[in-house]
Amino acid sequence: MGDGIAAGVAVKVTGVSSTERGSQGVVKAIRRGWTGKEAVVVATGVLRTREFTVPLSDLSRA
Repeated sequence: MGDGIAAGVAVKVTGVSSTERGSQGVVKAIRRGWTGKEAVVVATGVLRTREFTVPLSDLSRA
């Protein structure tokens, strides 16, 4: 997991420890965080767009 993930790639949160598990979105940016590399993911919804940060190890390509 986390391989080949870059900005603009569609992803799904698959990590068991993530509160965003099951969410899908597009990677906006990759940055260094507390736990190593993190992805800023933008998920579009019916009413609003939300942004959240997830460790790369919790992501897989959608």
